[in-house]
Amino acid sequence: MKKSVSRAWNSFQQLVRFFVWYGAALAALFYLLPIIGLLVEHQYETLSSVAKFFSIIGFFLVLGAWQIVNTRDRWRAVT
Repeated sequence: MKKSVSRAWNSFQQLVRFFVWYGAALAALFYLLPIIGLLVEHQYETLSSVAKFFSIIGFFLVLGAWQIVNTRDRWRAVT
């Protein structure tokens, strides 16, 4: 009987510890994400138009390469 009460208390402590850490992580996330977003937005706005253009082109090139590799892998799996 004493062991089961001890195990139940330990489980309850683990649950409370999880909720505290999870809540702290969520609070930090919701607090820090807008600040990080503002910093990234400021850095993006300070870029020249040529750098913005090439960053967007680079982004689309990476997406295209990823799509081509995935399609090639699916074709190889079929044959």
